[in-house]
Amino acid sequence: MKITTIASVITTALIPVMFSSTCMAYTSNDVESVNSVDVASTTEVQSDTTTKAATVNTGEIDAVTMPRFDDSPRYFVGIIAGESKLNGTDIATLGSDSQEASSPDASGFGGLSIGRYSANGGSRIYYSYEQHSADTPFNSALSYSTKTSLHLLNADRIFRVDKSVNPFIGLHFGYGKTKSDSELSSGYKDSGLVFGLQAGVAWRASEQFTIELGLRHTVLPDNSKEWSATSGGNTYKFQSTQSTLSSGYLGANYRF
Repeated sequence: MKITTIASVITTALIPVMFSSTCMAYTSNDVESVNSVDVASTTEVQSDTTTKAATVNTGEIDAVTMPRFDDSPRYFVGIIAGESKLNGTDIATLGSDSQEASSPDASGFGGLSIGRYSANGGSRIYYSYEQHSADTPFNSALSYSTKTSLHLLNADRIFRVDKSVNPFIGLHFGYGKTKSDSELSSGYKDSGLVFGLQAGVAWRASEQFTIELGLRHTVLPDNSKEWSATSGGNTYKFQSTQSTLSSGYLGANYRF
């Protein structure tokens, strides 16, 4: 009787404890399982987000830095237009009275070019023809005009070839001819070798078309020419020297 009573008491005490322990173990395992799933899901989402962001960023970088030149040389033709300023000295003498001309104002000019880009687009060499004009005014009503023609061989170094906007700098040399063009009874001519430099920035609007903005400075033969002409019944003696030609231009090129 005593043994039965003791066993009943022990059983009554242990069953709640065992049941409680089993529930706690089950709850703990379940929580760990849920937490593991959440962590795995979070990690997967973060990884997927990072991968997509990296893909987007890589795509954006590739779109910006993608070279737009292929591996073969390209020929091109172009036109330029802008304003130029002729620099020099002009003196007109009538008897014992001499007067020096004012500096010519900037005037419009135009030109054509044809040449070739290197295989990677990092340089180009081309021939260009330019036609410039200038008015040379003196203090009196006396004045005359000049026209300057340039035949140039140019070489440019182009930077940032993997971008759409490309700065460039270069050199040129060739042959130049200046002559008077006015209503005076006579005029003068001067010609010789010329050289200079250019710099600017080009924008590749498409695979074929490029628009550029640039500056050029050319050193002319700088020969002093003496000549005479009649104006208003008076015969003037002139001494003319054309030294440099500076210009700013806007151009467009077509590659083929």
